[in-house]
Amino acid sequence: MFKKVVVPLIAAILLAVTFSGTALAAEGDHPELLKARGEVIAVDPAAGKFRIEKSDGTVLTFFVNEESAFRGLESLDEMQVGWKAGVAAREGEDGKLWAVMVIAGDTSDVNNVRGKVIDVNIPAGKFSIETPDGAEMRFFVDEKTRYGGQISSLEELEVGMGTGVAYTEHSEGKLITVGLIAGSAPDLIKANGEVTAVDATRGKFEIVTEDGTRKRFFVDEKTRYQGQLSNLEDMQVGWQAGVAVKEGEDGTLTVVLVIAGIRPETVRAQGTIVGVDTAAGKFRLEKEDGSVLPFFVDEKTNYQGQVEGIRDLEEGMRAGVGGYENQDGQLIARVVAAGDPQNERPEPIKAQGIIKTVSPGAGKFQLEKSDGSILTVFVDSQTGYRGQVDSFNDLEKGMRAGFAGYINEDGVIIARLVPAGHPQADRPDVERRGGERPTPEADSLLDDRTKTPSS
Repeated sequence: MFKKVVVPLIAAILLAVTFSGTALAAEGDHPELLKARGEVIAVDPAAGKFRIEKSDGTVLTFFVNEESAFRGLESLDEMQVGWKAGVAAREGEDGKLWAVMVIAGDTSDVNNVRGKVIDVNIPAGKFSIETPDGAEMRFFVDEKTRYGGQISSLEELEVGMGTGVAYTEHSEGKLITVGLIAGSAPDLIKANGEVTAVDATRGKFEIVTEDGTRKRFFVDEKTRYQGQLSNLEDMQVGWQAGVAVKEGEDGTLTVVLVIAGIRPETVRAQGTIVGVDTAAGKFRLEKEDGSVLPFFVDEKTNYQGQVEGIRDLEEGMRAGVGGYENQDGQLIARVVAAGDPQNERPEPIKAQGIIKTVSPGAGKFQLEKSDGSILTVFVDSQTGYRGQVDSFNDLEKGMRAGFAGYINEDGVIIARLVPAGHPQADRPDVERRGGERPTPEADSLLDDRTKTPSS
């Protein structure tokens, strides 16, 4: 389990410590904050702002003030274009994104490795690990080394812990630790449910799970909090909670991690996109009743349909959005399915006439209308048949026929329904048992609504 946590974290240690729930979690995870990571593409210290481009192409502009905290750099003056950055920000009343925390740095020369701690020498400021392939590596720490996981300093590192190390190699061959994430992975019990009792004085709380089971948990100084609480005093009855706990020898369940808060209200809406602000990571959706809803996106937003990111959204697109309303009243989009209405709703077409040719190998036939124009019509596995035919193979030259279908993006007519048969006077002298089915002439479906397209 520890490997699953370490491997993605050490890809960019400065960002990982923030967004894996260590640095921010230490101050309480704030779901109301917009969190983003990406590459710095512009820095303007004089204006107190910078821009990052996320992996999906979204560009966000962040502003800093005296309340902004920095890690990996002392101030905005040190930030450089090309650095990787992670930001937690809050939208102000002016609509600007004000950075609460900025973690940034140049990770181009940072290497990473994982393994198990086999030696710790605190006075010498060094430790050794054994990698999965059996190699032994020795690392040094300094005042710039950052820690995460279950440790906050070298003094807390223990032999046997699993670890991920981000490091740089100095000219003399020394491996200097940039970031160190380490910890032990006890067998944890996981549970989730609704909080039914909280006793902060005694350091305990209870939840009831979906199957009605009541469970009591205890917290200690090592318990980590995420969600809408930073300590047990913040927890409230009625909240939803998820816990990871370890069981003591006496059966006591001690919480390693608890994530709790009010379950956000789900929001679903359909309509037309009437505004897109890629830089701010938001768009506006006009519903059928004329109301307009502003939605925000983040790195967790999933895109479907004809779009892969907010950069693909355009005014006039039809869209369906699923998300939630956060504590600040903002609508956060979790799923955005959008596309061009013309592509979603192909042009319908209906016509009737006499079949001139049938091409079984090409899956098409030609229909001559009463005005002499000829339409080339294709069929596929979804085409249905009526009248005196049950399949494409039953179509014959000279039959009266009609079709209902659509014109695709390539201008090709695709039939969805083909009623066809011989008129009474022209029908071959082959008697069909079970009575005759109606000919296309009696089929009310085939009111001619076409103009001859080029074929």
